[in-house]
Amino acid sequence: MEPTYTFVSVSTAKPGRLDDLVQVAKTPSERMDGKVPGLVARQVGVDRERNAVVVWVTLRAKADLYDYLATDEGKADHGEHLDLSGIIDTFEMYDLTPVSGRLS
Repeated sequence: MEPTYTFVSVSTAKPGRLDDLVQVAKTPSERMDGKVPGLVARQVGVDRERNAVVVWVTLRAKADLYDYLATDEGKADHGEHLDLSGIIDTFEMYDLTPVSGRLS
């Protein structure tokens, strides 16, 4: 089955908190790896010049991610209990449908 869903988020950090944002942003997808059926690829990147972190996760289906996030384990792995207001300045999230790409 080809991937049909990609989650992307772009966050900026509050002043002096970029390394904290990187840690917070990479942990959920690292914890999902091997647990979430349908997880095809994941990447977290940092752009220090823009004080930004980009998270990219591709799955076979959107339900693969959201079904997992509905569980207690998924909520804990996602950091639902964390107060991130002191770390994150801006946050944008995109639910994308892949139309072209190559994953090896």
